Amino acid sequence: MRVEKAGVVGAGTMGAAIAEVLAFNGIPVVLKDVDPALVDRGLARVRAYVDELVAFHAERADKEIARIAELGVALTDAQQEAVRSRLRPKVTRARGDEVIARVRGSTSYDDFRDVDLVVEAVFEDAGVKRTVLEALDPVLPEHAVLGTNTSSLSVSRLARGLAHGPATLAVHFFNPPTTLPLVEVAGGVDTREDVVTETIGLLEGMRNHRYPLVPIRVKESPAFVVNRILIPVLNEACFVRDEGLASARDIDLALRSGAGMPMGPFELGDMIGLDVVLEVAETLQRETGDPKFRPAVSLRRLVDAGHLGRKTGRGFYDYS
Repeated sequence: MRVEKAGVVGAGTMGAAIAEVLAFNGIPVVLKDVDPALVDRGLARVRAYVDELVAFHAERADKEIARIAELGVALTDAQQEAVRSRLRPKVTRARGDEVIARVRGSTSYDDFRDVDLVVEAVFEDAGVKRTVLEALDPVLPEHAVLGTNTSSLSVSRLARGLAHGPATLAVHFFNPPTTLPLVEVAGGVDTREDVVTETIGLLEGMRNHRYPLVPIRVKESPAFVVNRILIPVLNEACFVRDEGLASARDIDLALRSGAGMPMGPFELGDMIGLDVVLEVAETLQRETGDPKFRPAVSLRRLVDAGHLGRKTGRGFYDYS
């Protein structure tokens, strides 16, 4: 697959980060949303991701020298210069500006007429995603690949009847795509085999800010692999808290300290967004018919109240 220009629909947290990763790998990107203010916010996110990376590289040498000094080791000028040479910034301000310049904002699908790859990254709702795919379908060139960043929905259902149906597949990035390398790739019933294999090949040649991307091929199934395991864990944590076995903070501490998880389930849920967690849980229950996936009432009530986690300032924890 040769991608000379890509598009991303949805300039929210995930869409902006996916656009930045594509641009970081040298691909010009059109980042679209429905409103100019949302587009501007998405472009600001792209700049923030890049600025953070540039600052990290610029500060690495000084931080390493300071760390060594805290150990009681006084480096000579020559040794300090050696550290700075070894930790010379790989992403300079100039390179960062090049990445930012590759992402262009838009509110029109007309700007997608010459793209080779599109990633839809709107809200995890079948109706919303289907509306986007239907709008893209007549605009895209015949050869274009249409990816949906769904975390749980059926690709076959989303792509049904589309001219680009055989070139539609799930490319599920994980939040944040700038640092988490996994991408779940799943074709639908009508997806061509070469589209799946070439998309995986494309992703295997890319990297984010920390690692080479790690695409894995998964079967089209409710929530794929990671969320099929992760969301029930998070949901069960809600039941454990609701039954009074332990507080959310102590449950998070237990899973970090006793199970080796880098984040507790409530911390993770707040980072993902509780609306997304609830949507995936409901999809699992609806698609499988298994009552074990029934969402906890407390999770549903937080979403009903608009407390969705970090993005709203309150979820299981208060971030105000």
